[in-house]
Amino acid sequence: MRAVIVAAILNLLAGCASNGMQPGAPAQAGGDLAQCRADAARLQDQLAAEIAERQKLARSARAREDALRRQLEAMKSIERGILEREDQMRSDMR
Repeated sequence: MRAVIVAAILNLLAGCASNGMQPGAPAQAGGDLAQCRADAARLQDQLAAEIAERQKLARSARAREDALRRQLEAMKSIERGILEREDQMRSDMR
């Protein structure tokens, strides 16, 4: 997906540059400038959607990691309790 985005950016920049439009330069042809702006807006929307999706996936992964960490801590606590009881039973038997 990253390659598609890079290709789209390069095509956009190459197209605008080939039309003689440089960033910050005054507009010469309204149609060409409008097309470049429309392409840039479309690309911006696509990037925003992909960033939002990646953030959602990252939050989901973090939540899953936190849940697994809590489960592991609970299991360790249970194990400690079992070991303590076994030690106590051994000392009572002596």
